[in-house]
Amino acid sequence: MSPRGAGTLWQLAVLPALQSRGLGTLLIRAAEQRIRNHGLSTAELAVEDGNLRARALYERLGYVAYGRKPDAWDEEGPDGLIRRHETMCVHAKEPLNLSPGAGSS
Repeated sequence: MSPRGAGTLWQLAVLPALQSRGLGTLLIRAAEQRIRNHGLSTAELAVEDGNLRARALYERLGYVAYGRKPDAWDEEGPDGLIRRHETMCVHAKEPLNLSPGAGSS
């Protein structure tokens, strides 16, 4: 659960064939702007501990890890069956500048 004043980025992904083209950065920045537009001062997210590529992106964009905890969700497999995915996630946050027209670069 997010602390008061925080917006949560959730289930953000870029297809592997489209990675390394700046799309993840654009998606994150657009989500952060929506968070700002709601008057919230912090963006937070959780990323799987072993997802080093995503963790590097978030760190490059200014997110700072503040904890780890187990997480789980249901996901559909290629066979159409729903399975429970259990993992360890790193939680990170970034304070947002709320000035009009401000954005992180």
